[in-house]
Amino acid sequence: LVEGKLAIAERLLRAYLHENPTDVAAIRMLAEAGARLGRFEDSEKLLVRCLELAPSFLAARHNYALVLHRQSKATEALTQIDMLLAADPRNPSYRFLRASALTRVGEYEAAIALYEDLLREHPTNARAWLSLGHARKTAGHQQESIDAYLRSAEHAPQFGEAYWSLAN
Repeated sequence: LVEGKLAIAERLLRAYLHENPTDVAAIRMLAEAGARLGRFEDSEKLLVRCLELAPSFLAARHNYALVLHRQSKATEALTQIDMLLAADPRNPSYRFLRASALTRVGEYEAAIALYEDLLREHPTNARAWLSLGHARKTAGHQQESIDAYLRSAEHAPQFGEAYWSLAN
């Protein structure tokens, strides 16, 4: 899995889980392989099972929230993200995912506030600046969105999406 040999990892994990069906670490790894292969529905089912067996398995819950988000199930993802944040309120990965999910459900001002908070802590994160730009643009804050896109490009000049966003 680490080497990116997803088909081999999937085959080995399935064989292992056939003999050890409640190994939550292996279930999570199989779900991750599935997500990387774009099989989000399969990955979602595996992660639901994993969390049934181990509700406090935060890494699996984070994977579950990501899989839900990638399937445009932002409301469901927010439920999982809130559970993650209850356990680790300052985790930047959880907060960034929450801001992205808030944007998807139309809560632009809340997302903007969260992105701004994250950027005070991580001011050189080009992706966060880009996401802030998108949220601001969608919320109708045109000049502020341009400023965010410029900051994104400043921190990652090779990051073409910021330039494309400026042009559109």
